[in-house]
Amino acid sequence: MSAHDALPAQFCRMMTASPAEKISGWPAWLAAALVTLAIFGLHVFFLFHAGGFWRDEVNVINLAASHSPAFMARDSFPILLPVLIKVWSALGLAGCDFNLRCLGSLIGLGLPGTLWLAAWTARRAPPILSLILLGLNSEAIFWGDSLRAYGLGSLLIVFALVAMCFLLQKPNWRRTGILAVAAILCVQALYQNAVLFASIGLGGWLVCWLRKDTRTALKIFVAGLVACCSLLPYLGGVANWSRSAAVIRPGFSMTAVVGNFTTVTAFPLPQYVWLWTLLVLVVIGLGIAVLFRQLPQSNQRPAGLSLTELQLFAGGTLFAAFAGYFCFLHFAALITEPWYFLPLVALAAGCFELAIALPALPRWWRTVTTAILFATAAIALPFAARDLNCRFTNVDLVANALTEKISPPDYVVVTPWYLGISFERYYHGAAAWDTLPPVADHSTHRFDLAQTALADHRTSQAVLDRIATTLQAGHRVWIVGWMSVPAPGRTAATEAGRFLAEHSQSFAALDVKTPGRICDFEEISLLLASGWRTNQP
Repeated sequence: MSAHDALPAQFCRMMTASPAEKISGWPAWLAAALVTLAIFGLHVFFLFHAGGFWRDEVNVINLAASHSPAFMARDSFPILLPVLIKVWSALGLAGCDFNLRCLGSLIGLGLPGTLWLAAWTARRAPPILSLILLGLNSEAIFWGDSLRAYGLGSLLIVFALVAMCFLLQKPNWRRTGILAVAAILCVQALYQNAVLFASIGLGGWLVCWLRKDTRTALKIFVAGLVACCSLLPYLGGVANWSRSAAVIRPGFSMTAVVGNFTTVTAFPLPQYVWLWTLLVLVVIGLGIAVLFRQLPQSNQRPAGLSLTELQLFAGGTLFAAFAGYFCFLHFAALITEPWYFLPLVALAAGCFELAIALPALPRWWRTVTTAILFATAAIALPFAARDLNCRFTNVDLVANALTEKISPPDYVVVTPWYLGISFERYYHGAAAWDTLPPVADHSTHRFDLAQTALADHRTSQAVLDRIATTLQAGHRVWIVGWMSVPAPGRTAATEAGRFLAEHSQSFAALDVKTPGRICDFEEISLLLASGWRTNQP
């Protein structure tokens, strides 16, 4: 028997082993348990270091406070997460930031839980590969624990993968119902999960084609159709949101896509993006090989999923997922960010567990692979702890410092306008404040109002006039956000900065003490201008 033929035989022996034989593989189970414990510790560590909520999280929290499903859907994803936050609040668990952070941590911990479920459903084995590559990944923990829908969507897309395996193992309508529920939940978490679930459906159809099983293929189609119908209420809102948020839809950029995908997968070292790429190509290659392999003909199908079927399912799913996801990003034309790729990477990790059976590898390959994985875990833990000692924002700290120092006649300007969403949550001072340009509603991302304000110069001029009036009266103007004091002889980058530099007697940045590192997406400054002068520099 060749090494190529020995792999399926070894896998079948592993799957049909007695409980005593399976227990003999306890080192793998112990290693997976220890890695899982480390993952849990990293999530708890981050829970106590994440700090306040940044603007995108506050946007979701504000949406969840509404009783209108239409209002809850005024974001770049459906209503499942706002509804979940609303339920959390109804249980009395949303009284402070920390309690809401606990919800995010539970969602983040659900992802390694579904990876365990995937490995157990497919192979009755621990998910060593995916736990080390994804579970310990600080980018996955950071954005997965954030109160955005990407962690929830990643969890649910892997659960949908598990549900499809569950159906293919024993096709019946009860399991079809479970698959339909999983499909509805995952597309109600993220719009792009519709593309990923379609990829899972294609992988399932390939297995049905291999089996010549049209009945199961019909069941998969029904589950997908139900999920598709659940998105119909969003069609109008998505069209309106696309028009109102045109400012963040500059067009597809392959450079940005590759860069952000690399950010997620290049952990703990930059070279690991090549390991992810290699594993993706291996899984797709194994699936393609099944299509050209001469399979034995049998009238009786064995119970469960064979290694051949798992490889075809995982390979077909992963190929369609990457192709479909990049097409989705091209069509959406959004400014991509690293967290956009978390659901795709989570699905890839789940497919690794289905297609790559480490115990079935030849001993030499198994030894090398195990050594690489444990070296990765040893490197990843300190790097992850370093990366997760980071706050999402310092808006809460700046707002608290401002509340202590400000006087009622003072004036606060927040720039740019979208920082007003998180600033409004944390500022409790007596002085009036506006964004630049001024936007009437700071509960959500009102790109429509911001575009209107930017088009009308008079709205920004009103803020400059208020600044002048405040300074002339002997009071202070506080600047919160992204503005720098121009160096001597230099011109400020913004109109407001130029105005303050030319007309205030004192204009300087203040030091706000911040524990730990701040995420680049919302690290802001606090500046103070006082005095009035009419002469030009």
